Order: sequence, then structure tokens, then C-alpha cells
Amino acid sequence: MARYVALSKSIHRHMGLVPAGLRHALTQTAVPVVAEELPQLMPTMALAFVPSSVNKSEFELVALQSLQAGLNVYVHTDGRWIGGYQPAWYRAHPFKLLLDETGKRKVVCVDEEAASFQPQADEGATRLFDDQGELTQRAKDTITFLEKLDKATSLTQILVNQLHKADVIAPWQITVRNPESEKGQQVSGLYHIDEKALKALAPELLSELVKTGALSVAYSQLLSEHRLKGLERLYQLRNAAEQQNQEMDLEELFEGDEDDFTFNFDS
Repeated sequence: MARYVALSKSIHRHMGLVPAGLRHALTQTAVPVVAEELPQLMPTMALAFVPSSVNKSEFELVALQSLQAGLNVYVHTDGRWIGGYQPAWYRAHPFKLLLDETGKRKVVCVDEEAASFQPQADEGATRLFDDQGELTQRAKDTITFLEKLDKATSLTQILVNQLHKADVIAPWQITVRNPESEKGQQVSGLYHIDEKALKALAPELLSELVKTGALSVAYSQLLSEHRLKGLERLYQLRNAAEQQNQEMDLEELFEGDEDDFTFNFDS
């Protein structure tokens, strides 16, 4: 279980980070994403909206990693990411910007339970503080990344809220086929853009959604829906790899997609 502690020179002066993969995400069915990532995400992942974990009266934008609880088919069982572009939310791990005790200021926190965290850095670990107790370049880059991600998350939430206010976010009726049964299983809790409602909006409201960028988010979600077929294919590859103890070959699934996308938060 994650245990986030405010990054502190006195507590974490000798800490380090080691590569640990994404084993912590093996059971995560959806990952929060921001609007700026959508061009990189759309080639490989289906987008959706879910009730916000912060405010249940709002929605948040996510990328789907499974339609089955407790399973993430974009992470190999050995912890490797296999889905092309890796969302910024994962690349920020094991760090987060969280509110301090006063609730007025956000501070950089580190998950001391993360597999990548070392209280006492060994020779192969990446230090966050140097021998003089000053932040290393890695630490400075991490803080900059977290600040940009936090800003992008806030801006994305504004756009999602605009779509919600326009009443174009609706329940997404998805049926998962069960090969052992004639009946499919309904997936609950997911929402998408109601394209008919979107097209029926008043021209003035559509124009406003265009100006803010909310309309781009809406159509990115709609255009990504065909990637649900990719989820089905990933299930098949995962099962085949586990049964035959073989590596998963995703070249056919993501043919033509790049594996080295970079996420630029700057506008």
C-alpha cells in the first residue's frame, strides 16, 4: 500500500531510486490522463470518463487498461510497460504533489513503500540529494515534471467540467463477451461522449468549446473508442503468453506506432 511522505532533506538525504518497473500498476484498470497527452494516447488506448476520485459530482478523463477488474493488460506480468506511449501519471511514480497539513500548499511527496525507493541509496541508485544535501539535477527535473503535470491536470479538469456542464457525457454501454457463456457481461461505471447530444448543442456553446479546447477532448475520446478492440487482442496475447510462457509480441497490435513518444507539457 502506498505511503506518501513529504520529501525532506532531513529524512530523505540519503535516499535513492532504482528501476522497478510497473508491478504496482498490474491491477490498475484505468489511468488518469491529461488533454496534452491525447495525441500520443489515441493510437493505442481507449479513453473514457469516470466519476472523479476527488469530487464525485465531477468526471475525470482516463485511459482504459482493461474492462476486467483487477487487471492491467498494458503492463506485462514482469512489470514492463508494453503499450507504446506511457502516460505521465506513471512516469511521475513514486512521486506526487499533495496538499500539506494546512490544505493550502502542495508539496512533493515520495511513496516510501514503492519498490523503486531506497532509504539508503546503494551504488546503483539515483540520488535526489547530493553529499552536501542539495537537490540533484534528477530531483530538480522531477519537481519540474510534477508541477507541469499538476497544472495540466487542473486545466484538463476544467475542460472535462465544461463537457459535463454541456450535458454531453453519458453512460457508456459496453458488453464484454464471455467465451464460456452465450451472455455478455455489462461493464458499469464508464462514461463517454454522447455524439448526438454534442452535435445538437447550440452554435454559441459549440464555439465556446472549440475555443477552450474542450471539443478536442470530446472528439479525441470518441475517436479512441475503436481501441477497445485492441484491449480484446491484448487479453488474448496475455493469456497466450502466460499459458505458453512466451514473450508477448505486440508488433501486430501496434504496428506503425512509436515507442518513444515524449510528453511535452509546455504550450
